[in-house]
Amino acid sequence: MRNKQDFIKALDLIKQSHKIFLTTHEGTDGDDLGSLLALKNYLEQINKEVFAAVKGGIPKNLVFLPGSDEVEEEFPSDYIDLVITFGCNKLDRPGFPQLLSFQGFIINFDHHPDNTNFGAVNVVDPTTSAVAELIYYFLLFTQAQINKEIATNLLTGIFTDTGGFKHANTSAEALEVAAELLKKGARIDKIALQTMGRKRPSAIKAWSRGLENARFDPEKRMVFSVLTEEDLKEIGASDEDLDGFVELLNNMPQARFSLLLRQDGDTVKGSLRSEPHKKVDVSKIAKSFGGGGHKLASGFKIKGKLRREGNAWRIS
Repeated sequence: MRNKQDFIKALDLIKQSHKIFLTTHEGTDGDDLGSLLALKNYLEQINKEVFAAVKGGIPKNLVFLPGSDEVEEEFPSDYIDLVITFGCNKLDRPGFPQLLSFQGFIINFDHHPDNTNFGAVNVVDPTTSAVAELIYYFLLFTQAQINKEIATNLLTGIFTDTGGFKHANTSAEALEVAAELLKKGARIDKIALQTMGRKRPSAIKAWSRGLENARFDPEKRMVFSVLTEEDLKEIGASDEDLDGFVELLNNMPQARFSLLLRQDGDTVKGSLRSEPHKKVDVSKIAKSFGGGGHKLASGFKIKGKLRREGNAWRIS
């Protein structure tokens, strides 16, 4: 079994711990939240006291996940002796400053190739399609009872991180795991409907404005779009409404990669996408702005405000 030695170390730490805190990166997604909820279910099965929190709360399209109503938005005030992170390449990604001074043990579950291995135990495997696939293997190792709730959370993670099994990271192993989770009672039709099949009016307006603002740079062969603070306020859209839009831009056949810039408070968030045959490593672009991720899907954040100047935009 892959990662067996890391699984042994992680399970040993879990067995030694009593109060465990689980978290993902700020602004969570289906993969990392699904992974958190699946492991939370298992930890409660073995009678651990578990706290879970995600900075920014639960996106509306993920509130259907079993156990999501038990996830808080603030770091726990109670004493904890173990932290487990999901999908965080660096310890500052969850957005909780308390973690930076935490003196206990940390288990770091991730599949990003640029993970900094900040944990006492680092279960990091870039060959897996999603963190949820990695958690599935870990639960098999522990001989956990994978019930319908765990299966739903894990299948949501794999489904969303592979773009509904359409992205290049959709491996044979990922499909095999998905099949096993379906056998455990997960409903892929419901997962697809909740995560990708419903668009609010604000999302439709946001995508329309994003297409209106889209531009193609023939020199870089990049298609990009920008959504300013004014755009988002006028539309009444949130970050959640933009899920999937940068992938839509990436469908332009002339483009080698796509970029979406959008305002979030005093921060500009950038999302980058490409495809294998286009031979662009967008993680290198993201790293140049202090971000990171995968070769075909990466992101970054920089301080500043998007300003429109004529037919162009500037970050000031």
